[in-house]
Amino acid sequence: MKFKAFLILSITLLLAACGTGDKNTKTDGNKLHIYTTVFPLYSMTKEIGGDTVEVESVYPKNVNIHSYEPSQKDILSYAEGDLFVFTNEELDPLAKKINDTIGSHTKSLAAFSSEDKLIENDHDHNHEGESEEEHAEHEHEDEEAHDHGDEESHDHSHDGHDHGAHDPHVWLDPNLALEMAENITKTLSEMKPEHKELYEKNFNRLKDDLVQMDKDLKDATKNTDGKTVYISHESIGYLADRYHFEQVGISGLNNEEPSQKALTEMVTHINEEKIPYILYEQNVSSRVTDMIGRETETEFLPFHNLETLTDKDPEDATYQSMMNKNIESLRSVLK
Repeated sequence: MKFKAFLILSITLLLAACGTGDKNTKTDGNKLHIYTTVFPLYSMTKEIGGDTVEVESVYPKNVNIHSYEPSQKDILSYAEGDLFVFTNEELDPLAKKINDTIGSHTKSLAAFSSEDKLIENDHDHNHEGESEEEHAEHEHEDEEAHDHGDEESHDHSHDGHDHGAHDPHVWLDPNLALEMAENITKTLSEMKPEHKELYEKNFNRLKDDLVQMDKDLKDATKNTDGKTVYISHESIGYLADRYHFEQVGISGLNNEEPSQKALTEMVTHINEEKIPYILYEQNVSSRVTDMIGRETETEFLPFHNLETLTDKDPEDATYQSMMNKNIESLRSVLK
């Protein structure tokens, strides 16, 4: 409580030092200064806002959003923005922490509101078929791994943010991304009504891309009902649900590892079905996924979950350009 009170006081003093006036003049040239969480929100906000906005992500490159925590200085800087864009507070726990701190100093937009379209986080899927004793033993192993996490070179611990009851990766479905783009456009138009025509023009161009993306995904996944796609962690549930294939995440949504029984079943299934590929994500390093690759004849294909970018990604990367690469990987896996 003392820490939070200190942050609020610091924000108040900081804003007072910046002087009074129109909130939309916090940045040079009267541009809106906008902070977002995940990369797709950054990309879509930047594209819709064009030259009238300056957009930054609260996530630096290369981080794992499951464990990243911004510094006190970072949180103070978010309060200087005009708008903070996130999916919603359940799907993005860091957003709640930021909102609790910045309060009314910065406008907030929960871009995703269709709770009826959320997919549940079946966090116990990797323990199915275990007896109570086996499940308890695996939990004990997890705790030991937790305690010795600093001694491991991989990054798959349970530390950090738990994404709760639902899969947070709504942005990977272009239809759900379109909903968020609509909400961003509406909010920008309310904040800068003089640029409403520009925002709607940019949104319509983005909409065309997303509609085409949906068509490409339908083509890439046609005649694939029931086919299984293995991926390093459970991030493609929304794609699997809409385009009718089965997802098997080697690690869970919060990077929890599978039980020994589940691991054995995965290896057996991959070998029996002669599954040629496993999708490997840019920010999920897992010794279990690496081990499955060694125990089977599978190859790794890249899949970008778009939570954050890495140093290896193009400087001009957009949501569309990165998703188009993902579609090609899915096409190869499902052919």
